[in-house]
Amino acid sequence: MTSVILNFVTELYRSAYEVSKVSNLERRRLVGRAATMISEQRIQLAATGNVLSMPSSVIAGLDTVFPEVGDMPEPFMSHILLECADEIRRLHVLSAKTQ
Repeated sequence: MTSVILNFVTELYRSAYEVSKVSNLERRRLVGRAATMISEQRIQLAATGNVLSMPSSVIAGLDTVFPEVGDMPEPFMSHILLECADEIRRLHVLSAKTQ
């Protein structure tokens, strides 16, 4: 993985496992960055004409849950961060296979 993607995936995993230490502002920042990265990766992968991974319901609904990130219970927030990290990793692997 490129270092930017690897670093961000690592940050998402770390935050998911230590979600009680992550402020509401940081949660919003992480989910916002993840949503942007996932969207950009999907656009780039689609441009190659290759098959995209099927997003989980959590990933597909990021726009819906984003406004509620600050009020989410910790287990749900942890799950969202893990799903984002997994999707970013999956998309990166698919992208690497096309190069």
